[in-house]
Amino acid sequence: MMSRLLLVASMIAAGLACTAPASACGGFVEAPVSCDDPSPNGFASWMLGRVDKALKADKTQALGAFTKGTDGFRTADSYVFCVGPEGVMSAHPSPILQGHDVRDLHDKTGNYFIKTMMQEAKPGQISVIRYLFPKPGSTVEEPKTTYYTKAGDQMCAVGVYDADAAAPRAATPEARVASLRAKLDGEIPASARADWIAFLEALNQVGDTRAATIARVRDGLKAAEAALNPTDGKTTTGQE
Repeated sequence: MMSRLLLVASMIAAGLACTAPASACGGFVEAPVSCDDPSPNGFASWMLGRVDKALKADKTQALGAFTKGTDGFRTADSYVFCVGPEGVMSAHPSPILQGHDVRDLHDKTGNYFIKTMMQEAKPGQISVIRYLFPKPGSTVEEPKTTYYTKAGDQMCAVGVYDADAAAPRAATPEARVASLRAKLDGEIPASARADWIAFLEALNQVGDTRAATIARVRDGLKAAEAALNPTDGKTTTGQE
């Protein structure tokens, strides 16, 4: 009940929009798998493979990266979210959902999509489910295809909004880059696969470093501005 109230309070209403049950589309592969869907969905499936590896390497660090969207775990409106064995959202960009029991989240027709994913997620297998969910920062429900799997004790998922999959050019620059990566990844020969994956990992690290550098420069400019205007808001000596 509390999770449902939190969802309503934040005006994030989720609805299951698929008439067929969740379906499986194969296991982890080095290149994106299409799953009979456009390239962005294949990219989401590929990202889940990275999620599994990250959790095995360092669970705490990985969940933090998923929540913050760092280390290449977010592109435009596609993000990673995870639910622990007790139904608590262990990774999600929304602070309203993060850290709360989300097993009771359901749509107006009574479909419990989180509970369905928790029950059907299997290690090494990617399953697919469709539902309606607002994009980050929005309250408007949009059709979304979500890929999910069981990684350790976590149910983790990556979703792609139908609008982004159907018209990737209308998405953000980050989304266009992600789409290009997915397309190229599908064309890389097996002999060059290891080098290609290493390149993507390096590119993700460069992006994170650039963002951190910009943040430091911004903080430095603010500090410099404050130093140059020490009397702002104060009365000058000798004046009323």
